Amino acid sequence: MIEHLIKIGIAVILGIFLGWEREQNHKNAGLRTTTLVMLGATLFTIISLILRESALLEGQRLNIGRILAYLVVGIGFVGSGIITKGKNGSGITTASLLLTITPIGILIGLGQFSLAIISTVTVFFILKLKYIKIKITAINKMKRRKK
Repeated sequence: MIEHLIKIGIAVILGIFLGWEREQNHKNAGLRTTTLVMLGATLFTIISLILRESALLEGQRLNIGRILAYLVVGIGFVGSGIITKGKNGSGITTASLLLTITPIGILIGLGQFSLAIISTVTVFFILKLKYIKIKITAINKMKRRKK
């Protein structure tokens, strides 16, 4: 039970971390969305592991990969809705973010905390690339004006 609560806590913290970045930049899929997706993926994984353990006790086998595969399909459906709702291709980064944080939630549910944290930091850096590019472009424009 405590192990599951730790997993839930880590999922919420990492979801808030990524969601905070999105909120700061006034983007879709902010704090609540990213936290809920991360938590949902973690919970589905925990449930899958509990079901597998229960089935093993009864002498049955359960393939948790199928449950996790449907999780990815579900997030793909949500992502396609986000892209369809957007205009001129907007929403692709948001949909990609949700697709990327889903396996991070799965990693948390599987107890792979180090890999989940490294992945979250990587996603955070990738989200920041746009703003780094904007700053570099602005600096280059200022340099050209000075010449």
